Amino acid sequence: MDIKNKANKILKFLDKVSKEVYSEPDTAMHMGMIDKIVPDLEKNQLGDNKDQSILDVGCGQGYALTKFKEAGFTNIQGITMSDEDVKATQDKGFTCQKMDQSFMTFENESFDFLFVRHCLEHSPFPYLTLGEFHRVLKMGGKIYIEMPAPDNYRPLEYIANHYSVMGAKQWAALMLRYRFQIQVATDFSIELFDSNDPDNKKFTEKNLVFVLKKVTDEEFKQLAIAEKKAHQQKQDQSQEN
Repeated sequence: MDIKNKANKILKFLDKVSKEVYSEPDTAMHMGMIDKIVPDLEKNQLGDNKDQSILDVGCGQGYALTKFKEAGFTNIQGITMSDEDVKATQDKGFTCQKMDQSFMTFENESFDFLFVRHCLEHSPFPYLTLGEFHRVLKMGGKIYIEMPAPDNYRPLEYIANHYSVMGAKQWAALMLRYRFQIQVATDFSIELFDSNDPDNKKFTEKNLVFVLKKVTDEEFKQLAIAEKKAHQQKQDQSQEN
């Protein structure tokens, strides 16, 4: 198959996927979570540099951008695939563009920090998308990624626009292929109510969280050596006991 035919197939596929995009208005649940996440990131990941460039990938209607602004960060912007959300975010005074996270138009190494909350699971090309994150991130920059875990009470794998609801090990494997340092890999669960259940049944939903850092090839190599050494020491201690 020649390049032109391949490109046409991809364009048709992207057109199909674009029809499944939906708006993400602010909800009490997500607003409450962002209220906790942004101060934690400011304290543990972002530091005191209020001029660093921050991109909210899949920014919804700009609530996280509002919280970053309230925290004093000045160089912030968002992208989303929803026309309604672009307008809502721009109406709040933020720079926001309609842009696919897998095919961003930013220059290489444009951002110090990417905020990717409940967006990556919407990519039908997760490996490609991680590559775009790596490309637009400055050396030493970081990414906060949050996404649903698979096999939750709500079958998110079957809900429109959810193409990559995968487990932590699979995500970590893809991240390491781009030579990201995985600084945080954890999960948490939240309690929700099933609005479709007559008794408003309560259930828990598990989410995955990663914090990645873009490092040089040499730094990645040294990290791998250190991790292998620590693993061997742990095995030796286990055998001794």
